[in-house]
Amino acid sequence: MAVFATTLLTIAAGTWVGAIVFQSAIVAPAVFVDLDASSARRFLRRLFPRFYWLGVGCGLLMGIAILLLAGLVGPSSSLLAIAAITALMLILELVSLWLVPRINAARDAGAAAAGRFGRLHRVSVILTVIILLLGLAVLSLLGVNAAPGLTS
Repeated sequence: MAVFATTLLTIAAGTWVGAIVFQSAIVAPAVFVDLDASSARRFLRRLFPRFYWLGVGCGLLMGIAILLLAGLVGPSSSLLAIAAITALMLILELVSLWLVPRINAARDAGAAAAGRFGRLHRVSVILTVIILLLGLAVLSLLGVNAAPGLTS
């Protein structure tokens, strides 16, 4: 069962990190190159809530896996670190989700709210980068703890 929980944790973290990389490196550039402004806006307004809900789902799965592991093998410094990082990732993802309608409203307000849109969008991007880095930290901790001779 510990192997299942570790696998679930790894898949959820990897999916979250992979979704961020895919969204940032593949989807966003293609949208702005291949779609007109109106189509891009409609597409992104449907995409981003789903993108953030995917992260929330991954975070919840990670939390379940962490609880399973804690119950099966007991708490360790690595598991506690992964739990803290996962909790922070989940909080930041929920903040990002909360920002979506505010970003859309600022965009809809036009030039009068361009500064507000820019600030909110920048916060959203920064939060996503932080979540990505934290997710990579979780995957690194999982890898270090799985590597022979490197467990402490």
